[in-house]
Amino acid sequence: MEEQYKGYTIQVTTEHHNSNFPWTPICRIMHKGSRELIKQLDWDIGYDTPDQAEKVGLMISKKWIDVGKPNL
Repeated sequence: MEEQYKGYTIQVTTEHHNSNFPWTPICRIMHKGSRELIKQLDWDIGYDTPDQAEKVGLMISKKWIDVGKPNL
């Protein structure tokens, strides 16, 4: 999944593990114009489906942009 948000490109992929909640999101935040990677967020909490993991990954990425990103 890829989405543009406030001048950034958010790319969320999922990774499968053999556990009760097997899907975890991997979030990459890039500058929109250059697609230079500025942050990768690894989320250790797992979810039942890849769709759930992607939605959570998108939410935490947006939150990082809104309140946690360094002044670039």
